[in-house]
Amino acid sequence: MLTLTDDILWDSFRQGNKEALAKLFERHYAQLFRYAHKIHPDREAINDLVQDLFLEIWQQRDPKPVMSIKGYLLQSIRYKLIRLTRSGVDTRTIEEHDTPFVMSAEDLRIQQEEDAAWNKQLAEAIQQLSPRQREVVYLRFYLSLSYREICSILSLDYQIARNHLHQGIKRLRGILEQRSISVPAPPPTQAFSQKRIDEGNR
Repeated sequence: MLTLTDDILWDSFRQGNKEALAKLFERHYAQLFRYAHKIHPDREAINDLVQDLFLEIWQQRDPKPVMSIKGYLLQSIRYKLIRLTRSGVDTRTIEEHDTPFVMSAEDLRIQQEEDAAWNKQLAEAIQQLSPRQREVVYLRFYLSLSYREICSILSLDYQIARNHLHQGIKRLRGILEQRSISVPAPPPTQAFSQKRIDEGNR
């Protein structure tokens, strides 16, 4: 069965097919919810915001073309979350420490029980990064976004986004090297391995 891409569904929605937007909602809801929950703890509020976002898109008279559907949705939900968290504050003035980004061991998607030690060590190491570094790492590694998409979502210049990732990876590598005796080598299927740490900074 042919799976329609995000771009095809978005173009179909722009041509008046409301069912195409419903498919995008089904496809991206869980990912949007997980991302938003790292910024805001209220699960009910997040659920409402995600549904509000798609309702607003549904009501657009002339939906515009976008370069990345996933990037556009993540950027939109992040903006809504910041407005919810900092009501009455100009979102353009919000600094990274104003938007905490929480990652847990569950985010590492370890597939085998014997990987629990690496899972725990990596989760602890990631928590030592700054909120902005954690968010860039999450977007780059776990959501597989390009630098262009990350820059759009976080309103960052390209070089600044790369610097955040470089500094985050450098710190992660240092922490993990200090704990190398207690951390087993991750299997090839692991979502966030040392190889990916090295590759992510390219």
